[in-house]
Amino acid sequence: MLIMRYFTLKTRLLALSLLAAICAAAQPTPAEFAAHPERSAGIYRSYEYLPGPAAPVPAGYEPFYISHYGRHGSRYHSSEKAYDRPLGVLLQASEAGKLTPKGQEVLAKVEALAADAYLRYGDLSPRGTAEHRGIAERMYAAWPEVFSTDGGRVCRVESRSTLVPRCILSMAAFNERLKELDPRIRMVRTASARDLSYLANGERDKDMDKAAREVADSAKRAWLHPERLLSALFTDEAPQVADPQRFMWDLFMLTSIAQDIDRPEWAFYDIFTPEELYALWESLNAYCYLTMGPSLRFGDPVVASARPLLRDFVETARRVIDGKEPLAASLRFGHDVYLTPLAALLQVEGASARVGSVDEVRSCWSIEKVSPMAGNVQFVFFRNAAGDVRVRVLYNERDARLPLDGGPYYEWEALKRYCERLYE
Repeated sequence: MLIMRYFTLKTRLLALSLLAAICAAAQPTPAEFAAHPERSAGIYRSYEYLPGPAAPVPAGYEPFYISHYGRHGSRYHSSEKAYDRPLGVLLQASEAGKLTPKGQEVLAKVEALAADAYLRYGDLSPRGTAEHRGIAERMYAAWPEVFSTDGGRVCRVESRSTLVPRCILSMAAFNERLKELDPRIRMVRTASARDLSYLANGERDKDMDKAAREVADSAKRAWLHPERLLSALFTDEAPQVADPQRFMWDLFMLTSIAQDIDRPEWAFYDIFTPEELYALWESLNAYCYLTMGPSLRFGDPVVASARPLLRDFVETARRVIDGKEPLAASLRFGHDVYLTPLAALLQVEGASARVGSVDEVRSCWSIEKVSPMAGNVQFVFFRNAAGDVRVRVLYNERDARLPLDGGPYYEWEALKRYCERLYE
């Protein structure tokens, strides 16, 4: 018995070490961010289409229905203070003659970002529109049978959005591109409070949310060291910056948003060393993991909040398959705080790791991969002549790996049972 326990423990430790190695290999490094600093932007990372390996459709099957949830596209920062707070610090130092040449360069870029964002806070950017148009175009090209109107066939697409304008406009951009590709597609679009019960997951636990934020803030305070940065931007006689870490963070937020408005020339990642940029990414990554991810400490209610959304995927698909609802596609548009829990609830590989220590997050979870701007989940349904239904699950347009046999074309009945267990 002792020997068996020894081998069981040894096997578990080996499996855990292998899992950690696999996760670490897929995670970003300071060197990667030095080469591609825009990838450090976390939830502000603009959508990057990275096609996965080919997965030919099984013989005899044709696609007939798509169920989708997408985060809104790239946007401006939602708060005016995200621009004004760092701008005020730099302007004050400039007026006192306390900025270095690099500081003056950063000030000019911050002024440009702030002026461009004026009264656009939280708005969908032209890049965000283009992201959803691109996803729609690729969906149409990949599954033309779903959207076919040949021979008078009725193709009905039903779209739902939260009430936030950037989500509504993301829905409009997606729908517009489909209509351009085939004007005969019939669109039904809704942005109604009636749909928020599953699109928006209801109210969050304020006490738990506050506790998660406090843990994330504590980690950020431990990881960020702004002294070198301040010396690069201000002269030795620079006025006192009230909160140096906040100032460093604010600058990171501003340079990260430049990609979302298609103005890379206004980015200033070069003010950070690779190690500082990694620490900033790690702080943002941990914050997202603790507040909207599957963390062991705070994640149970967060992940559970996606159950109504997954139920809507399954119940709508059931009606379509049973011939009770003539739909070609169900399109839903919302936010990262709903997409991220959905991926965790589905246990998508790379989006569902559960760890307890904030120091472990960096090795197994990356928010810029889990929920970039316009991130999305797609269930693509296929049927053969005998009526057998298979489903391909895509996450950001790549095959999602689920803890379920039969992928990437899962048997519908098996996938349905799997999902029902997750939301019941």
